[in-house]
Amino acid sequence: MKAVRVAWKEAGWVFGLSRLVILLVSYFGIVVFPPKGRSMPLDCSTSFDLCLRVWYHWDAVAYVNIAHHGYTYIPDTAFFPFWPLLEHFGGLLLGGFFPNSYYIAGLLLANICFYFALVLLYHLLAEDFDAGIARRALFYFAFSPYALFFFAGYTESLFVLLCLALFLALRRGQAIDWWLAGLLGFLATFTRSTGIILAIPFLVIYVQRFWSPAERGLHSWRQKINALAPILLIPCGVIAYMIYLYFAKGNALMFISQEANFHWHRQLSFPWVGIVSSIGSVFVTSGVGSSYLQNLLDLGFTLIPLAALALGWRRIPLHYALFALGIVLFTLSFPQSAEPLTSLPRYTMILFPVTAIFALWGKREHFHWVVVVFSLSLLALNIVLFIGHYWVA
Repeated sequence: MKAVRVAWKEAGWVFGLSRLVILLVSYFGIVVFPPKGRSMPLDCSTSFDLCLRVWYHWDAVAYVNIAHHGYTYIPDTAFFPFWPLLEHFGGLLLGGFFPNSYYIAGLLLANICFYFALVLLYHLLAEDFDAGIARRALFYFAFSPYALFFFAGYTESLFVLLCLALFLALRRGQAIDWWLAGLLGFLATFTRSTGIILAIPFLVIYVQRFWSPAERGLHSWRQKINALAPILLIPCGVIAYMIYLYFAKGNALMFISQEANFHWHRQLSFPWVGIVSSIGSVFVTSGVGSSYLQNLLDLGFTLIPLAALALGWRRIPLHYALFALGIVLFTLSFPQSAEPLTSLPRYTMILFPVTAIFALWGKREHFHWVVVVFSLSLLALNIVLFIGHYWVA
């Protein structure tokens, strides 16, 4: 019980500090820098609605549209339904029937989910490592360069919460916990197709728990089947969305065709194709312009977690490492044509096993302060860019 209270407390101060920093930087960005397309900064005394909606950009707009109107705009079918469904009910609780209610519901839900994710992350890492590493990991996670997406009305907070909850259910390993893990996996894939990767840690823990030499003879076949069967629930999130699209739109694979043919232009490729193309883009555009900088950041924040995972592989549990590798390979397998690794920094920031590796390395004070200064600086820059309606990830 004491460990639970500590987790709530440690998550609370990191969450509160990170939200304060984000709000302060947001205010600074509003009053100092003009948003894209305007010559002057916003005056919140005369443009309160515009100031309120400074986080209403890019995917957040799509989720609000789905929450408010459903999938009436066909390209929105690229976005999976669980997050906008939650946003819809949250918006109704806030009054509904006008866009701001769904937008504000998205902000509130994202931050609530992130707080619970921090609680679970601390609980998980404190048991797998120690309290010092868990505290450092919380700080690195909440202040990572792209952590603004844990604040905005995006799916990242919900997705990482579901992933962490699944890992905790697998750790407990009671008969009901395997079914709980399967349900959490279903909700994760109903949120983002990447959730299918959760089948990997599920299978690893299952094999370790029931088929290792020390455990093999301790469990009945009924127990083994009961624990394995819920893994089938994980891909059912994608299947459920496909069934909906088939009956509602006449095309079960519409989310794939929209990703491929609308402005995302993402198609299945070998994982290394996007990295090679991005390296080529960096050298072709060599030196200046927003496109060069964007490609450089995308490439850097794709290679950094890959390098950290390679170097720290043996220092984290196997199911952590395979989960992180699976997420990276899955996201790399769908590069974009114009900017091959666009959004990859956002997709990989949920990799809490990589954060755990950095927290282990953070025992060295010099390394710790390099991470803190670098992360906070880039986080502040990304917040100012995002609220100014510039593409970040």
